Amino acid sequence: MKRKLLSLLFCLPLALFAQTSDSTGVTVEADPRIDKLIEKRKEAFRIDSTESGYRIQIYSTTDRKQILLEEEKFKMNYPELALYMKYDSPNFKLRVGDFKSKLDAQYWFNKLQAEYPTLFLVPDKVNP
Repeated sequence: MKRKLLSLLFCLPLALFAQTSDSTGVTVEADPRIDKLIEKRKEAFRIDSTESGYRIQIYSTTDRKQILLEEEKFKMNYPELALYMKYDSPNFKLRVGDFKSKLDAQYWFNKLQAEYPTLFLVPDKVNP
């Protein structure tokens, strides 16, 4: 019995050493499109990619054609501001800007007020 136990203790380290190897001989070849799909999925499911801020609502209507006309008109006059169309049944709302502070939003509010007299500031989630 002692002889078996002694030989087991002697062979065990050799067996463990035989299991470790630097090269496994396994080569994984993956299609590079898989990495692109993984990145797209990460982008699509990114957690809370927005932050609190303000937008200016410049127009609201139930007529989709009218909101699209206003959208084009605004893009032509103010290409530097981001434009967002939101649908809250039954209204389409046209909002502009990604303002992190109320002061920044107020500057544009004052600038746009002559052209859009019914506009107002809206607390919203904005893009960074």
